[in-house]
Amino acid sequence: MEIMKTTSAAMCGGESSGIPGLGSVISVTPTLSWLPDSVLLEVLSFLSVRDLIRSCRVCKRWKRLVLDKSLWRYVDLTPYKLNSKILWHLVRHWLGTSLQTLKLKGLLHSVKKQEFLTPAVLQVLEKRYPTLENLHLEEMNLRSLRYDCLPSTLKTLELSQCEIPLTWFKASPTKNRTVPKLENLIVNNVSSFSSHHFETICSQSALKTLYLSGTYRVHDIGIQKAIPYLKRLEHLKLHDCNITDITLHLIGCHLKHLRALALTDFRSLTDAGLACLAGVKTLEKLWLEYCFCFSSNSIIAVCVSLPALNYLNLNGIFFETKGIDEIRKSLPHCVVTNSFPEMDSMLKRK
Repeated sequence: MEIMKTTSAAMCGGESSGIPGLGSVISVTPTLSWLPDSVLLEVLSFLSVRDLIRSCRVCKRWKRLVLDKSLWRYVDLTPYKLNSKILWHLVRHWLGTSLQTLKLKGLLHSVKKQEFLTPAVLQVLEKRYPTLENLHLEEMNLRSLRYDCLPSTLKTLELSQCEIPLTWFKASPTKNRTVPKLENLIVNNVSSFSSHHFETICSQSALKTLYLSGTYRVHDIGIQKAIPYLKRLEHLKLHDCNITDITLHLIGCHLKHLRALALTDFRSLTDAGLACLAGVKTLEKLWLEYCFCFSSNSIIAVCVSLPALNYLNLNGIFFETKGIDEIRKSLPHCVVTNSFPEMDSMLKRK
């Protein structure tokens, strides 16, 4: 948009426009420098870390804005190839004291096997950034890094495609350190994560959210040992774990505060196990994606007994005749979805 500035000809001492009574018209092109700090900060918040650092070279004003604490609360470094030198530079000169979330991608699948995340870096993170609560580690070899080295301020830990030793979550008796009191744990495709890890971390934390995906070493017995520590659990997602109806029975008997439950791609579960979920009266959202073993009648019987249920996801399940219509009719106050994402994506490719 072009901004026009009109000046009275009388005040300027003449009529440059050639039209009596009309002052000279000057066309001015607006620039980003015209915007107030609050708007510029909003614009800068959409930039990546690399572009944000480059932006500080524009001018002194931009450098001041780039260093604003609001821009360094959520820092995602996973798109970049890091080493210890780069990470130390970021920690010392750029990450602000308001840092809340940090995402890092390691060197597990690269030629260089020596990880840049060390106990010394973690010690500085805890000392300088007391508000750091969320840590996401991806493709990282954690075998030489103990769990009790992580900042004690953490409330959320996400491990994706990482490697951990058998005793990783066990605190060292020789170190007088406080381990993180996690509220949220997300484990995605960590093949070494076992029932032993699961029981240990649950005994040390009061989890509210738990996502386990691709953790085939977690089985019914491990869940049975850990479930007494999960009394406060509100959100649970299980995908590609080695569980049976026994786990569903444990969920129905013990998790009385559960609000959301996601079961994805299970063929070992039956209608008998599903019936156990009728005891979770607080359940509001239920995902049964790609669980072909459940019948429509069993799903109806369980869902009508859940007074708080308002969302039911049945994506990827084919029902005979009018099965899905009967489910929707039986749950008038519940949103029921029954789409087929994989089939839709295939049709789009064609």
